[in-house]
Amino acid sequence: MASSSESRSCSNGKPHVLCFHQDLAPLRTLKVQGPTRGKRFYGCSHWPLEILIEELENDVKKLKETNWKLEDEVAEMAIVNTEQLAIITSATTDKKLYNLLVASWVLFAIVLLLLGRGG
Repeated sequence: MASSSESRSCSNGKPHVLCFHQDLAPLRTLKVQGPTRGKRFYGCSHWPLEILIEELENDVKKLKETNWKLEDEVAEMAIVNTEQLAIITSATTDKKLYNLLVASWVLFAIVLLLLGRGG
């Protein structure tokens, strides 16, 4: 991001420095370690906000990408779960049919025994 400033004087003779956004540039002091520590400079009044906005935009972009991936995974899991449910349901139905077949054989055997005794 290019920086640009211009200076204008006001009625009391002190200059007003404007940042790239044409807002008043605050006078700041370097706080980092090094030979220029304590040096004063005019900075952009939007400086911390712009960096935060860019970071937040990047975070939102990453979160959207993660969200899309998770939505895809959930969709795949739903398909797998549906297939597994169909298999389980089929197996349960097969077991019920087998039990019904065995029960009908038992009932048929009982009816034959009763008919054989009575006749």
